[in-house]
Amino acid sequence: MKRILDNIEEIVGAILFIAMFFILVAQIVSRQLFDSPLVWSEELAILLFTYIGMLGVSIGVKYRQHVFIDFLYNKFSGTGLKIANTFIQSVVFVSLILMIQIGYKLFLRKRIFELVALKISAGWMYASLPLISLLMLIRFLVVLKEDYKDGKFIITPKSDREASKKEAVNEKC
Repeated sequence: MKRILDNIEEIVGAILFIAMFFILVAQIVSRQLFDSPLVWSEELAILLFTYIGMLGVSIGVKYRQHVFIDFLYNKFSGTGLKIANTFIQSVVFVSLILMIQIGYKLFLRKRIFELVALKISAGWMYASLPLISLLMLIRFLVVLKEDYKDGKFIITPKSDREASKKEAVNEKC
């Protein structure tokens, strides 16, 4: 069960991608062979693509592949690196919170409209933003906890501070 939860983005993303692929193939076959396009296929493919894209971003957060300006970040060392990392992670955290909040408001506004061909609420398309942003936030907090334990922030765990003080005392002796 833990393995499934750890890889939920990949599992759901793969299933949605396969479904989208078959829907688009069915649309092509229907249009080309039977001269009768599937009216609903384009809307459903767009809906699935929205979720697949958002899940891809969540995978990026999970594997620390989110936006990181490496050429600037790599110029720092020591305390500068910790300050840069703290700043970057703070920006990502605030961005995720805003994505959840703005996404929820957008969902509330769009849910009253209907996707014409599918005859479902347009809210389903916009629900991907707050839902998957929440998943991204959870993944981000897991990564943040690991980085904190590794001492990659300005504020370090208590055990690291004590070790740093002991090293400083040993260097003076």
